[in-house]
Amino acid sequence: MDNLLRLLIIDDNLNDAEMMVSTLKSAGLAVRPERAEDEEDLLAKLKQHPPDVIVCTLGHPSLSLEKVIQASRQMGRHAPVVAVATNPDTDVVECLESGAHDMVRKGHLDHLRLVITRALTFQQQWRSLKSLESSLRETERRCKMLLDNARDAIAYVHEGMHLYANPAYLGLFGFADIEEIEGIPIMDMVVREDQQKLKECLRQHDHSQTEDVPADTTTQTQELQLKSISGESFSADMEFSSAIVDGEPCIQILIRSEAGGNTRELEKKLNYLSQRDLITGLYNRQYFLECLQKSLGQATQGKSNATLIELAVDQFSNIRELVGVAGADLVLSDLGKLLEEACGQSDIVARLEGQAYGILSQHWEMQDILQFTRDLLSRISEHICEVEGRSISITASIGAVQIDENAPDIDELLSRSHKACEEAAASGGNRTIIYQPKEGEMTQKQLDETWSRRIHEAMKGNRLILLFQPLISLHGEAGERYEVFMRLLNEGGEAISPSHFMPSAERTDLARQLDQWVIEQALVTLAARRKAGHDTVFFIKITGGTLHDPGMVPWIAERLKEHRIPAECVVFQIKVATVIAHLKQARDLVKSLKSIHCQFVLDDFGVGINPFQILQHIPVDYLKVDASYTRNLVKSHEDQEVLKHLTNTGHTQGKMIIAQQVEDAATLSVLWGLGVNFIQGNFLQAPSGALEYDFSSMG
Repeated sequence: MDNLLRLLIIDDNLNDAEMMVSTLKSAGLAVRPERAEDEEDLLAKLKQHPPDVIVCTLGHPSLSLEKVIQASRQMGRHAPVVAVATNPDTDVVECLESGAHDMVRKGHLDHLRLVITRALTFQQQWRSLKSLESSLRETERRCKMLLDNARDAIAYVHEGMHLYANPAYLGLFGFADIEEIEGIPIMDMVVREDQQKLKECLRQHDHSQTEDVPADTTTQTQELQLKSISGESFSADMEFSSAIVDGEPCIQILIRSEAGGNTRELEKKLNYLSQRDLITGLYNRQYFLECLQKSLGQATQGKSNATLIELAVDQFSNIRELVGVAGADLVLSDLGKLLEEACGQSDIVARLEGQAYGILSQHWEMQDILQFTRDLLSRISEHICEVEGRSISITASIGAVQIDENAPDIDELLSRSHKACEEAAASGGNRTIIYQPKEGEMTQKQLDETWSRRIHEAMKGNRLILLFQPLISLHGEAGERYEVFMRLLNEGGEAISPSHFMPSAERTDLARQLDQWVIEQALVTLAARRKAGHDTVFFIKITGGTLHDPGMVPWIAERLKEHRIPAECVVFQIKVATVIAHLKQARDLVKSLKSIHCQFVLDDFGVGINPFQILQHIPVDYLKVDASYTRNLVKSHEDQEVLKHLTNTGHTQGKMIIAQQVEDAATLSVLWGLGVNFIQGNFLQAPSGALEYDFSSMG
């Protein structure tokens, strides 16, 4: 019923409340009124029934406008609040600033009727929007899941370029990842003799043609001779049909599978495995995020609330040092079983990453969350993990965030639970922090906007600086090598690390501008250094922002020519995680930079099941191993073995190995024995504004 109005009235005068209801009923609204007399009554009614509109008469003896709005938010409700002023001098602006939807003077019933009718329409449209958003997300999720799990090879092509390809399509042509095929013309995957046939099929289904030659809306089948990435050719029937993806017209290509037999059971097993974490057996991060998205949709429609919980093992690095990587995995597996047993059947438990777990719980009220998480922490602290004869006891920290009608998007929810978990760990661990927005605290979007402004101001005010840290050869290679670091100075002259502002810069496209600033300033310094007779090489970091700028490599080439710097004296550095997230763009960038004779470093290398697999796509010169391998290298024989394997394998592939964050002489000695080529860390010299390290001291 579109005219149904669930009305919650705050008015100590029963007659006035009845008059409001009567006026609204006479306007044709099916009013379901409730009246709250005090704060306890208000919270109870908000909990029992989500109101469509709240009417709050100002001057109530125990319920102010601010208290009513706060209570509504506290109970996870999103209902417009209409203020009714009893004093003719009441300022409507103050009411609106307090969060009211509108204000009406007492006794102006016709005005009240119009305002409440408008507020009801607003609430219905808001709920409809949330419902549609949730339905769209679910539909997109289901469509993608169907495509990803289809046996048939399916791809979408726009103007001859691949937009999407499912795993079956990728496997058919020998690609490992969607990043590898994005941007590759479909024409390159057909033998030359059949390319004209393909062109004709694409032309018939091209929506971009002129109106007098409409695109064919039927499905067309054409037998073509195709070729894989390895150059092997094979014959297949390709079906072409018109489609729309993300609002853009494109062409769907389907190659039906010839696999016979009943594969339903195999698909079921594969689907199960795709949802599971290999170490703990719990749900994985991807599946958990899908469940979180569904729960968010339910909450924002006022159907059911939930709580997002992030749980992280306290002092996990100490556990890893004590029992090694394999032993630490056993601890994580034990904890996973414990969490699964402790949580209810309706709760979703997953391993997010590292020592962090996620729980999507139906406990929502503050006291229920606290009781549930306290019991959970108690069970964890009482549990003993047996690892190769050692008895390991652990504690954990928990961050929780309530999901209700007012919940933000999924990224902000994850950010809030992570902040709360970090706060719990920082305050000693073995405790729960329920996220409560602090006055003046910013959302991720607001934080990004603030950092964007601060970065622009720093660039205009010359408050960006470069620091340099030497990379030292352990085996006598000649020359000076420095890594270039950037710092932002605040108004007081204090240096701020990029770890504070670069995530925001990545999200707001400022990272590319910062990369350009660093490169330009570094090349100016390097030119002066080499002109003074020093054989200096700079290692310069680049971020994901640079990967999507096709003009970056030509710009770098021009800067090198302008400053008269040999390209081999500039080594660009990028993190493995960034490469994996943007594999095709990273591959293209690295190949382009190497074509002008620049060199490349893969940073944070060595983590994962098969870290060398990425080198099949990225032709780098140096591998900078992840800092976790050097932090406890002297005591950890396991880390020494892993680092030895990384070094030896890297050398066989012609790569130079760099160890970072070297903090003592003992670690340096072990690295020398393992055959590592270069070392870097504060033990040698902390990042400095001066290029004054004595490289001859290591000779």
